[in-house]
Amino acid sequence: MTTTLEAPTELIIVQPVVKTAVATTENLNWLKLARHACLRIPPLWPLQSFVAVNPFVGLVSKPFAEVCDLMQRVTSDSMLMSVEYFRQQFARGRITSQDLAEAVTRSNSDLTTSQLLIWLKKPEPYPASGMQSLADVATAKFQRNWSGLVTEEISKWCAAYFDEGQAAWRMPWKKLPLFAAWKQASAIDATPEMLGFKGFRKLIAELPESATEAIPALLDMLGITPASAEDYLHRLLMTLPGWSSYVQHHVREKATHGRHDESLIDLLAVRLVFEVALLNQFASVGIRAHWTDSLTGKTSGLSLTTQKQLLWHSALEIGFQRELCAKITYAAQNSSDSKQARPAVQAVFCIDVRSEVIRRSLESVSAGVETLGFAGFFGMPIEYVPFGQRHGTSQLPVFFSPKYRVREHLPHATPEQDKHARRQLQLGRRVSHSWNAFKTSAVSCFSFVEAAGVGYAWNLVKDSFQLGGKKDAHTCHSCAAPNLHQHKRLAHDPIDMQPEAGIPHEDQVQLGLGALKNMGLTSNFARLVMLCGHGSNTTNNPYAAGLDCGACGGHAGDSNARVAAAILNQAAVRAQLEQHGIFIPHDTRFIAALHDTTTDEISLFDTDSVPPSHETDLLQLQLWLDQAAQHNRLQRATHLGISNHETAEIEKLIHQRSRDWAQVRPEWGLAGNAAFIVAPRERTQSLNLQGRAFLHNYNHRADTTKSTLELIMTAPMIVTNWINLQYYASTVNNRLWGSGNKVTHNVVGTFGIQQGNGGDLQSGLPLQSVHDGENWMHEPLRLSVFIEAPRSDIDAVIANHESVRQLVENGWLHLHAIEDEGHTILRRAENGIWV
Repeated sequence: MTTTLEAPTELIIVQPVVKTAVATTENLNWLKLARHACLRIPPLWPLQSFVAVNPFVGLVSKPFAEVCDLMQRVTSDSMLMSVEYFRQQFARGRITSQDLAEAVTRSNSDLTTSQLLIWLKKPEPYPASGMQSLADVATAKFQRNWSGLVTEEISKWCAAYFDEGQAAWRMPWKKLPLFAAWKQASAIDATPEMLGFKGFRKLIAELPESATEAIPALLDMLGITPASAEDYLHRLLMTLPGWSSYVQHHVREKATHGRHDESLIDLLAVRLVFEVALLNQFASVGIRAHWTDSLTGKTSGLSLTTQKQLLWHSALEIGFQRELCAKITYAAQNSSDSKQARPAVQAVFCIDVRSEVIRRSLESVSAGVETLGFAGFFGMPIEYVPFGQRHGTSQLPVFFSPKYRVREHLPHATPEQDKHARRQLQLGRRVSHSWNAFKTSAVSCFSFVEAAGVGYAWNLVKDSFQLGGKKDAHTCHSCAAPNLHQHKRLAHDPIDMQPEAGIPHEDQVQLGLGALKNMGLTSNFARLVMLCGHGSNTTNNPYAAGLDCGACGGHAGDSNARVAAAILNQAAVRAQLEQHGIFIPHDTRFIAALHDTTTDEISLFDTDSVPPSHETDLLQLQLWLDQAAQHNRLQRATHLGISNHETAEIEKLIHQRSRDWAQVRPEWGLAGNAAFIVAPRERTQSLNLQGRAFLHNYNHRADTTKSTLELIMTAPMIVTNWINLQYYASTVNNRLWGSGNKVTHNVVGTFGIQQGNGGDLQSGLPLQSVHDGENWMHEPLRLSVFIEAPRSDIDAVIANHESVRQLVENGWLHLHAIEDEGHTILRRAENGIWV
């Protein structure tokens, strides 16, 4: 395939404007509280572009400890590990008494180390249930699962309303706002009344048409006080954390395109209607008193149990930081000053923790290999549109918008040939759609099974026992839902990049300049420079995008690497780069690659365009890559539980995992991530960081304007923090912030996951992504960031960016400065003092 680049319409992020027809001050105050509650909810991306999200992103303006208390109160669930977990960590020496003492000192706690040790043996009971919804109270008081009924009814509605093509029959009210559509449908739906919600349709008929008018009316009916309203509304949204988060994403995407959307307010209004219905139904039996008691029962300050959990958690993090600091300083003391004259190959990988392992493996096969770490979209803010498709994927971090469109087309084809090929693809899609409609239609599905079901027997046997042999890169990712496939192109597909057709020449120069400066590669270029993106290759895995590149918006990074390589191989671009002090030798060739993190295969792209003068270099690189991949698979075998096999069998088993449709753990993804190190490679090259660190090359002496440091702290550091906190949340409370057991997952609407045949949308990682069935594979630590730069430079970035300041000063990550070439490491306390 060939690609051309087009500039799409400029995307402008517009802050949503509050629109309401309600004029009274009291009603506006109710809406303000409702909007504040909505802001606490994180977004949840659809499966096609599933990326890690900080589940507490709407709460980072508050200190970490305060949010622990808030979540305990609002959800009646903890966001810290249990006493049993800390007991295990202390017993195996992972946490020491010295770590506990340091945790007490840092927090200025009145508790002693002895009291914390006694807690392991005699823990206090967990705090009583926090704030409750009326459905919670009714469930407890009347021995019927009213909470579950509310969740089921709202979930069924949301699944139908937001469906993106899975349903054969589309809902007739999809063009209406969510609340208005629900109100019209509910007027003719007797299901809630059949389930026991008395007078439900009569209540709905009396409500205003818009959620902004209905919410004040509903809150007035409940008689709640303004002091309790925001937390209570947050509680209601957290009874549907998955759907609330998906709707938040929907709102966010509309705002990104400059369109106002009230869908989350609408969902909150729907949830409030069920509360009022239950209050009306059970008012005569005293439900209000029990409910209001839960709203006003907040105690001042953290509970004793939460205080102890926080200290043990801090001790766990201190132990990790102590060991990592010791490794870095030891490496500095024993490092040599020898500098390689010119490497044979420079390989630039994504900062992903899995790259730390493959980089060590590649460096181990030859001293002529130098590796670097850089954000996996390689500074190319593109939208990638595969051949024959109308819409593309945003190949950059999710909080940015693409500036350029990369569109594939046939190489060396006439316009008629290109048009014919597109028609053939469109015809194939129509046939596939018609066949799928026939299989799933309510009328024909039974006839289909009787007539054609036996024809699928061989495929069923072949896939179950993997009799079809190794799949090539043209095989789509299989999954349980239609339209979720990611097509992998063969590495030897020809590509004739002509970026000047869509990106102005000066923009290409700036893209190339920014990429090279920010990855720290501005001199001493090798003959071959490999830009290596990464992606996964799994089967029957709706969460496949979660294993791909987060910096590429949950997609594989090959298209970004190919665009970057094409730009940097242009003579005209190189000539302009020389005016900026970057001289790329005429014999340096950039080449794109893709690391399959499931099998560790590394595929090179566009090798046919490499000149004959570099054929030997290319063959040598491929040999090194094959050796590194084999070495990497052997390293990973221990965590995959197959290290007791012979080497050849390990190779076979790892490749089988990617094709096994029953495999719930094809790879461990980013489990174990705990640190982000921003420093020259010399600082970590001799260390085995066990795939737990994101690594970003950075030389503060070359960053004279400090723009690279600012970019790293405002983009990659936030991305790694999001990844870290999603794994953290999915571990500490998988029921609330994870997605439970993979085995019982069902795809809904092509965009999300439900457990079994209904219920709330699942929002985080499956349990199998963080647990091996016996032990936790992820250690829930807040990210420890280490930056080799002067403290004053780091402080300047913090002072200029509120989003960074909140993460650092509110304890959502731990920030360290590396000084004296790695001999000194300082920690930034939450009060801004370096210790």
